Amino acid sequence: MDIKSEHNNNLSTDKENKTTIQEMPEENNIEINEESKEDDIKIQEEIEEVEKDKVELIGEYIREKSFECKTVNAEEFLEEPFLLEVDELLSSIDELKERQEFKDIYTIKGNEVIYLFSDKHITHNYAKNMVMVEERDLLKLVAETVRNESKSYPRPTDSKLFFKSPFKLKREEFNNVLELLKGEQEYTDIKETKASNKALYLYSDKYMTEMHANSLAEWIEVESNQNP
Repeated sequence: MDIKSEHNNNLSTDKENKTTIQEMPEENNIEINEESKEDDIKIQEEIEEVEKDKVELIGEYIREKSFECKTVNAEEFLEEPFLLEVDELLSSIDELKERQEFKDIYTIKGNEVIYLFSDKHITHNYAKNMVMVEERDLLKLVAETVRNESKSYPRPTDSKLFFKSPFKLKREEFNNVLELLKGEQEYTDIKETKASNKALYLYSDKYMTEMHANSLAEWIEVESNQNP
């Protein structure tokens, strides 16, 4: 082979090498981009899994508290071990409502905060009473309880009920509530009656007559014991 031919072959080889060298970074970039996309997808999936687990943890926590006959103040989730931001908390509550496996979870709006409970373990009425106790809305608590019993059963409400769970009022508190109820226009339907043994009962005259309330109070306290 002569020098010219050998020189041309060398030039050709150099061009091929240059082409290969120039092409390699582009291929590498494609591979890097694809790997980066795969990493982003994995990270997003991991984030979604964490979010899913978070909602499940919240739901199970609410059920556990309801099993203990307690409602959950939503602000508890802003603290340890959850440490949610406010936006995270609100979106988690929305997701709880949407997910079929948590259809037993309900919310109650208090004066300033949201409460949650599971109706697997406590009734809606019981949960509402607990919220009113928590917020110390005692006039409404007593009045709504009396109205509910007068309407639903119907029967007058034994005043001793308010010294038990979930109410747990002290006698002084209860007596004060009775006095305040008498002075509030929105609670004028709440009336008192006593059995012959002096046991105090309350009723709502929206749903029961005085005669009916009197006779039922007497039956519960006196006559039912005489005629078992």
